[in-house]
Amino acid sequence: MAVVNCERPIISFLSDFGLQDNYVGIVKGVIAKINPRAEVIDLTHDVPPYNIRAGKYLLETAYESFPAGTIHLAVVDPGVGMKRKGIIIETGKYFFVGPDNGLFSFLAKTQIKRVYSLNRESESAIEISNTFHARDIFGPAAAYLSLGGPIKGASVVGKRIIRLQGKAIKGAKGIIAGRVIYIDHFGNLVTSLRQDRLPHEGMVFLNDILIGPVKKTFGSVGPGKPVCYVNSFGYLEIAVREGSAAAYFAIRDRSAAKILIAPRVRAR
Repeated sequence: MAVVNCERPIISFLSDFGLQDNYVGIVKGVIAKINPRAEVIDLTHDVPPYNIRAGKYLLETAYESFPAGTIHLAVVDPGVGMKRKGIIIETGKYFFVGPDNGLFSFLAKTQIKRVYSLNRESESAIEISNTFHARDIFGPAAAYLSLGGPIKGASVVGKRIIRLQGKAIKGAKGIIAGRVIYIDHFGNLVTSLRQDRLPHEGMVFLNDILIGPVKKTFGSVGPGKPVCYVNSFGYLEIAVREGSAAAYFAIRDRSAAKILIAPRVRAR
């Protein structure tokens, strides 16, 4: 059961708000009003707008770097004000607060101890907006959770959450199919294919362009050359050494970029 360190509570904050506007500062201000002791650590606010899969990947690969008891506040919420639920998820070590839209679907069923539903009467001192639940529902819920107390309007709804589809698909002749889910600051293309789903040997294709076999690192090829490897988080990634794979292959966020891994054919 997760336990918040009320003497020095930590809230991580991930969103697609960016830093041009005042949204991030407002949410952090709301949290500070409720619990001035809470330390809010900005995980990132540069999730591509509305891209739940990218937000899922960034949170999945970061949350275990935080101390037990951390509250992970995550808001990538294209369905804000609609029928999707707001939730708190409790695992054995952490809490997660945000919309129930697949953002937390990296959590295994066995990890989830409880799921609480946050309704529009949840902790908030102001009228609930239809478009800024991070300020009015999720931020206050994370802040009150950091105080160790119960959350007004939160009710246990079991252990089920919305899960994104799109795992690796194994097709005919041993071909494995995936997709690009995130483009990082360097232009590296993170795919949906995990290391444990990769064949022992295979040739990687991006939109029918041959990249080659999986290498150990981007340093395995010369400068300006494309390469694929398993990144530090266990995902297959495509890069261009000392360059941008996104620019090289003209891939942008939400591009229909297919990844195929075909069995390696040996010469007879």
